Amino acid sequence: MAMLIDKASGLGLNHQISERQKKLSKVHEKMGTGKEINRAQDNAAGLAIAKLLESMSRGYKANAINIGDGISAMNIGEGATQGISDMLTRMRELSTQAANDTLTDSDRKALNGEFQELKKEIDRQTKSTQFNTQDLLSGQSPMSDGTGKLQVGPNAGGANQIDVAPHNLTPDAIGVAQLDISTRAGAVAAMDGIEQANKTVLESRVSFGVQTNRLEHAYNNNSNMNINTTAALQMIEDLDFAKAAMDKAREEILNQSAVMAQRNFQDISRNSMLALLGQS
Repeated sequence: MAMLIDKASGLGLNHQISERQKKLSKVHEKMGTGKEINRAQDNAAGLAIAKLLESMSRGYKANAINIGDGISAMNIGEGATQGISDMLTRMRELSTQAANDTLTDSDRKALNGEFQELKKEIDRQTKSTQFNTQDLLSGQSPMSDGTGKLQVGPNAGGANQIDVAPHNLTPDAIGVAQLDISTRAGAVAAMDGIEQANKTVLESRVSFGVQTNRLEHAYNNNSNMNINTTAALQMIEDLDFAKAAMDKAREEILNQSAVMAQRNFQDISRNSMLALLGQS
């Protein structure tokens, strides 16, 4: 009976040592990775929540890139509208000069030469002002035809998107394609036409500015959500090193105690066996 008890006690000590070593190994793993949760068995519910928060955080980071690209596109578009407005202002100035009867047909022809070149440049700029190959002023791409959307949230759906306003500032669209100031009548008509065109360009410029402001607010909100989501993720996932150090010290002491107890048990068992052999 005593031998059976000794054998059971020995198995119990071996089991304690094995369990202590497993726990110590987990503590070492956590301290090595810096994470409280390294696998589902550590905390299944916590791992599920952490992965969801991690996915959201990565989504917010992608949103920041999307919003930044959107702001860059709006800034490019607004800068181009300023240039177009400057050219229209010069065209109106030329029209005003050409409307004066102190000028000869030859003078108006010279003014009209510059006038037509400015129209060509407006046309060229509206078709070449782009962000990542997307036209911003021609009405011929999602970033200018009113169908474009900027993904600014982590999920699908309208609440996570911002519609891009349409912008078409080609000479045909703003009504200056057919203007000609080689005659007085043409110059007078051009004055009114350019005034209306400049209003259209100004509206487009304002639209770019309004959308830039909106995107900046979206960026700030996105950053706030990312910061707080990341903080929540860290609270679940990151290791408390002070607590881990205490756990490590405790498990090392308990492990050492179990090993010493096993050695003492082995010595006692050996002595008991020798005593029995001596008695026999």
